[in-house]
Order: sequence, then C-alpha cells, then structure tokens
Amino acid sequence: MRYFLLLVACGLLALPTPTAAQAPVDPAELQTTRLSSDRPGSAQTASARYRYWEANPNSLRQVLTKQRADTARLRTLMHLVDVDPVWSTTKPQVEETAELAVLSARLQRPEQRAYRLLASGNRLYQSKAVAAALDTLQAAVSAFDRLGRPVPMLLSALRDLFSELNLLEARGRYFHSKLAYYRQRDATENMAPCHHGLGGYYLGRGDYNQALSHYLQDVALFGTFNRVYSYTQLAGVGGRYAEWGNTERALHYLQQAVAGLRSYRGDLFYAYKTMAEVYLQRQEYPAARRALDQALLPPTGKELYPLVRKKAYTLTLHSAVLLAQGHIAEARPLLQAAQHLVDSLGIPFYSGIGSLELDATWARYYVAQDNMARAETHWLAAYGKAQQSRIKPLRLAYLRELTRFYQQQGQPGPAARYAVSALALADSLDAREGALHVARYEIEQATEAQQARIARLRQTQQQDAARARRQRNILWAVLGGAVLLGGVAAALYYAFRRSERLKQLVTEQKQDLQSQRDQLDTSLTELRVTQAQLIQKEKMASLGELTAGIAHEIQNPLNFVTNFSDVSAELMLELQEAQLAGDGEEVAALAGDVTENLTKIRQHGQRASGIVRGMLEHARPSTGERKPNDLNALCDEYLRLAYYGLRTKDAAFQAELQTDFAPHLPLVNLVGADIGRVLLNLGSNAFYALQERQQLGEAGYQPTLSVRTIQLDRHVEIQVRDNGMGMNEQVQAKIFQPFFTTKPPGEGTGLGLSLSYDIITQGHGGTLTVESKEGHGTEFTITLPV
Repeated sequence: MRYFLLLVACGLLALPTPTAAQAPVDPAELQTTRLSSDRPGSAQTASARYRYWEANPNSLRQVLTKQRADTARLRTLMHLVDVDPVWSTTKPQVEETAELAVLSARLQRPEQRAYRLLASGNRLYQSKAVAAALDTLQAAVSAFDRLGRPVPMLLSALRDLFSELNLLEARGRYFHSKLAYYRQRDATENMAPCHHGLGGYYLGRGDYNQALSHYLQDVALFGTFNRVYSYTQLAGVGGRYAEWGNTERALHYLQQAVAGLRSYRGDLFYAYKTMAEVYLQRQEYPAARRALDQALLPPTGKELYPLVRKKAYTLTLHSAVLLAQGHIAEARPLLQAAQHLVDSLGIPFYSGIGSLELDATWARYYVAQDNMARAETHWLAAYGKAQQSRIKPLRLAYLRELTRFYQQQGQPGPAARYAVSALALADSLDAREGALHVARYEIEQATEAQQARIARLRQTQQQDAARARRQRNILWAVLGGAVLLGGVAAALYYAFRRSERLKQLVTEQKQDLQSQRDQLDTSLTELRVTQAQLIQKEKMASLGELTAGIAHEIQNPLNFVTNFSDVSAELMLELQEAQLAGDGEEVAALAGDVTENLTKIRQHGQRASGIVRGMLEHARPSTGERKPNDLNALCDEYLRLAYYGLRTKDAAFQAELQTDFAPHLPLVNLVGADIGRVLLNLGSNAFYALQERQQLGEAGYQPTLSVRTIQLDRHVEIQVRDNGMGMNEQVQAKIFQPFFTTKPPGEGTGLGLSLSYDIITQGHGGTLTVESKEGHGTEFTITLPV
C-alpha cells in the first residue's frame, strides 16, 4: 500500500501503462503529428502531444529528403531540432541547424535569431570551443524564452555542457533561475530538464535527498509529453538510489524503466547498464552479465547514445564483473579494448551515461596481478578525474579505496592523508544505512496523497450521515402518515423492515469507515517511523563539523613526529662519524639524544592515535551509558573543534574565545558523546552568527564567544554566549522546533537544536534555554543535575 501511494505521489502511475509494443510512426504521418500551431507549447490533446515529442528523428529525416518547398522543410527541421538531442552534435545535425537558421531568416520567421544562435553554438561545440558554445546556447535559450517556445532538448544540452566544463555551482544557479522563470509561466516541457539539471547539481554536492527529489519531479513532468525520456530518466533515478545505498529501491525503479522503454521503443542501454552496476554492487554477478548482454542489443526506436561509447562502458563493466569473480586473465583483453576506444575517440570520464570507471577497474586488475606500482598509478588517475568532474560520491569512494590500498601496502602517511580527506566528505554522503534512504519528495507526496484520501473519506462519511438523516426523516414521515391514516398494518410492517435495513446499512458503513480509518492510522504510523529513522541519522551530521577540527588537532603531533624524525636522522649521521673517530663519550651522548627523540616521537604518535580514537568514539552510535565526565574539558574540546571547523572553510575568520570555568567542578554522570554533539552544535551556530555579523563590516566589531560553567546547589550550568547577529522573538519561539532553520537552503537541516533540546531535557533531565536580542547576540544556557 505504501509503495502504491508513493508511486501515485511521484506521478509515475500517470505514465501510460506499458502493454504491447507500439508500431513506429509512419514517415508519411509525421507532418500530421505536428501541433496545430508552429509553437509546440500550444494547446493540444494528450495524444497529439505525445506524437509530437516522441517522433523518431530518423523518420523525420526521411521526410526531409522528399521535401523541396522552403516552408515544408522549415517545419520539418523545426520539429527535428525540437526532438533530437542537441548533445549528439554530429555533422548532419550541424548542417540541419545551419539550414534551419538560413530558412528562418529567408522566411522572416520570429525564431530566426534563436535558430542562428543555435546553429552557431553547434558549430562552436564541433570545433571544441565548449565554453563559447555554452554561452551561445544560453543566449539561444533566452531567445526562445522570449518567444514562449519550449526547448527541452536544448536545456538538456546545457546540462551536459556545464558538466563537461566542471561548472557545478554555475549549473546550479542557472537551472534554479530558469526553473523559477518557467514555473511562473507553467512551461512544463522546460521545467522537466531544469529539474534534471538541478538533480545533477545536488548530486555533485553529495545531497542525494535533494537530487532524487528533483529527478523524480523530472520523471513526472517528462511523463506528460515524452514517455521515452520519462522512463530513461526513471532509470537514472534507479542509478542514484543505488549510489545512495538503497539497491532494493534502485531495482524497483530500473525494472519499471526497462518495461516502459521496451513498450515505447526507447533505448534500453542506460537502464540495463545501470542495472548491471546495481547487480555488481549486490555481488549478483550472473545477473550483472545478463544485464550487460541486454544493454548492447540494438534499440527498436531512436538511439540515444553512440554505439562505440556503449561498448566502452559495457567492456569496462564486463571486466569489473570478471575481476570480482576472480577471472583475472579474461578481464585484461576487455580492458585493453575499452582503453583503445577511450584513447582513440576521446570518450570523457563523465557524461550523460554516467562515470566511465576504466582507471579504477585497471587498478583492481593490477592489484590482483600484485603489480602495486601500476595499481597505484591508476588509482591516482581515477581520483584525479573524479576531482576534475567534482562528483563528491565518486571522490569519496576513491578516497576510501586509496586509504585501503596504502594501508595494505604499509604506508601509514598517505593512508592517513586520504582517510582525513574521506572524513571531510563523509558528513554529506553517509550511506551505511542506505536501505532506509528514501527521497524526501516521495515522503511529502505520499503524505499529501494520504491527507487527500482522508479528506475524501471524511466527505463520504458526512454524505452518508446526511443520507441517513434524510432516510430517517422519510421513515418518520411514513410512520406519521400511517398513524394519521388509521394505522395500516401493511404500511407499518413495510416501514419497520425498511427502518431495519437502513440501520444495518448505516452500521456496515460505519464499520467500513472505521476499518479504512485504521488502515490510514497504520500507514501514518509507518511514515512517522521512517521520519524518526531519518532524524536519527541526522545526528551523524555533527561528524562533519568535527572533521576540520580533527584535521587541525592531528597536524601538530604529525609535525612534531616529522621534525624529531629529521633531527634523529642527523644525529645518527653524527653518531657514525663519532664512532669512526673513536670518540666513545660523544657516541654515548648522541645515542642518548636519539633515544630521547624517539621517546618524543612515540609520545606525539600516541597523541595522534588518541585524537583518532576520540573521533571514532564520537562517530560510533551512542549506547546511552552514562559515565562521570569533566564538563570543563568537554566544553573546551568541542567548542574549539567547532571553531577550527569554521576556520578551515574561512581562513580569514578570527574570533576571540573566552572561558570562565568553575574550579573544582564535580564530575557529572552523562553520555559524553551526546553532550559533545550538543556543545558542537551550539558552537557551530554561534560561530556562524559571528561570521555573518563580521561580514557586515561594522567598525570596531570583534567576534567573541564566551563559555562559562557554574556550580549551583544540585545542578551545574553551562552558558554559551556570542555577540553575533542575534534573533528576534518570532525566531526564538520556533528555534527548538524540528526542521526550523534560518540558514539558506542546503546549509542547514533544522534538526540540530531540536535534537540538542531532546538530548538535554529527555536524555539527561536538564534544561536548555535561549535568550537573544537582535543585533546584539545570543546566549544558550544548559543546566544538568549533578
């Protein structure tokens, strides 16, 4: 029941149900599929809309070869440009857009400037001037916008050009602004690729929740005019869920995508390729190989991806499957063939098909061959390409692989560097409980669907009650008439039986309504459980705040180890010279110095190890066991970690930390990791407020954070005060509510203070209060029983 509601909410059930394969469109009929006006966004029936946007470009080209009149060729070329992917900038397509620009100018069409820019952008891309092509195609989109003409394929091309140039933030800004513009005008065809572009933007930032929400909206919108693209994008949703760790949900969507694409003669390569990756992730190798075999079957409809690019991906994935099965020798010729295709054709590392992980597969092959030097070269090459493409999930995966690789090689230095880098990314990409990951968009849409159903049931209940009242009134009228007529026995008997039937009907309806209400209560309970699980995982977000601070703290002992190691090496050289000179007293003195240096190296190494153990202790799920803790030390440690965390993001930021710790403060029984999360959250919020006020440029302003501990009768009190932006009374009233935040979208979940309030009040029997004055600062006060 829950999956049905989710599908309805996402608009997936609004897609036509795949039944039998549809016959291809006859080229002679293609001109009748054109819309009633030259603008494809004009009013039309659903079937005409599908026929227009799902037209096969090759069939349109057949029609074009038979046309001679300028007007007829113009209409066919306009249709062709509307439905053919712009990113397949082959030579014929460049010539088509060039002819379209000439014809539109000759016939004085209002779109002539837009088509001239489109043709220019295609030529620039063909000549490898990608940045100039992006600027020109953006200008073409603006020109089409002024005419109100939808261009979903052109917007999809911009998405890929942003990726090719690694302009992640520019991509986010562009599609955010375009989506707002098209929403105001209800331009469905253009909203769909904007959602897809934003999905890729949030994916690059590692925010799978936002990414999948946009991808699902992209699927729903494409389903209203192009079912082939809708199911192709649905396959992408499956791939993203697999990367997020939820392989069950990934296969659920991929199987839907395969069925839909097969029904509407779409290109099945991407869906089967992604399905093979999921099966490889699940270690279901026979299923992965079957999916790869299906991926290379020629499509019955239009082909979205070049065949050579498909071969490069399938050869790489076949090699990965063989390596996972232990067939090392069989993998090498496949890898060589894939490498030849990549080198000769210049196939990029990342494209609309996904990431081509050829270097990573080579690295695994050389590890299996015990050729660690070449394996290291390929791992570093793979990580470098992931960095260039700015794909956070792939960067994290390769950082972890490099950490394991150097650990196995007994190289702790590089292993530690890559481990710290991996921790810095892990806060937004924690997929250890991926089976529970469900996009927030699905939960919101399912909740709305359930609320609508509840409203309908309540309306039905009210209608039934009104009907019952009317029926009772009729009964009393019949009974009154019977009394007035002298009590006809037959009429009374009939009325009695009718009354009994009505009562039984009302009782049955009440029971049915109660049963439906119970089912709804069960569904809502399940949704609340899922939400509680998501909130619990949000607690791990504080791990990211610690990462930067830990990196700062661990750098000092590592520097000491390096310095003392260098000094010891020099002392050993001097000791050898003293031995050769026969100076026994000097040899003994130098040996003592070396021993002292080694002792210091051990001390600082143990300090670094203690910092790492503390980090792991913070990341481990809380057991709820209370232990005596030094509250002063906790405050000092976590607030400084919060400060160093912000300093790594903004090195120019400086703040004064003032501490006033009560001497002889007794040890307090508490869960140290939980109180640490609270202090880390309060400190992070305070430094964020200080940074905001500092950016206003007030003269003489000095950012200051003060921490004070006080021993009361049977309580201890912690005061965290800043002189930042402060809050008004309306914000203070909501500050501890779940999901409430004053930060910009993407910078805060709104769960930090809510969880902190629960930890203090429910977990430790204390209080957490706030006092703030807008423009002057904020003070949080924690009281804990001793």
